[in-house]
Amino acid sequence: MVATKGIIRNCLWVLIFISLSSFATEVDEFIPEKTTKNGYVEPFQMFDDVFYVGDKWVSSYLIKTSAGLVLVDTLESPYGRWIPDNIRSLGLDPNEIKYIFITHGHSDHVGNAEYLQSKYGSKIVISYEDYLLAKELSAKSSGQALFKVPHVESFTKDGDEIVVGNTAFKFYLTPGHTKGCLSIDFFVTENGIRHRAFIVGGNGTNFSGSELAHRYVESVARIKAISQSEPVVEVNLANHPRMNQLFERKNRAVKGVNPFIDSKGFQDFVATLEARGAKKLQEEQAQ
Repeated sequence: MVATKGIIRNCLWVLIFISLSSFATEVDEFIPEKTTKNGYVEPFQMFDDVFYVGDKWVSSYLIKTSAGLVLVDTLESPYGRWIPDNIRSLGLDPNEIKYIFITHGHSDHVGNAEYLQSKYGSKIVISYEDYLLAKELSAKSSGQALFKVPHVESFTKDGDEIVVGNTAFKFYLTPGHTKGCLSIDFFVTENGIRHRAFIVGGNGTNFSGSELAHRYVESVARIKAISQSEPVVEVNLANHPRMNQLFERKNRAVKGVNPFIDSKGFQDFVATLEARGAKKLQEEQAQ
């Protein structure tokens, strides 16, 4: 009788393990429907070597280099699981994703980094501070929004540069929105002509504390100075499409004019961040 109870107990544990494994597999493989309600946007080309593969709310950019592809940000889980199909629809191969750059550790930017890394073996670029943030948020994630932290070989620091084929990417640590926001400075091409592009690591002031508010203001001032050095930044690749009027610009494109090249537009964007930072700092100091 004792032996029989032991066999039954072991069988129950096996069934529980199989059920949990099946649930985990379903979560890992779930890909949401491509609908407007879910925020799906058809991918499109912006420059000779830059493509938009993000959704309605969060930007994800694909940069084509002579040595493979670079992906910037990976959307909220599970919606970033559209990215491989988006890349294929552009006539490119997701197996060629050599690097995934993460601007900061919020789930809408890092949420699918591990998912994509597990498929394509891409190297992850993220700051140490925001890796810790991603780890904290991952532990709190659940259901279809569950995400894992990717494997990181080394953490990116202020002033680091990564060269991928014919494209050099310069990284700046610009804290404020989070403690470890990474901004990215590089060149894109339009009809073979190079234009300086910039991705600000974090835009919002949805944080607490006067220390971060001070750092936000300092980071924006630094970005302004960097962007005005020659050649000036002409392309704003904001990590949320509303911040660079991405879709509005795309819709008003005319033949022979690239609507994403706009040096004044980038400085207007920086001015918006300056105003946000000043307001936030004043609020925090008042408290």
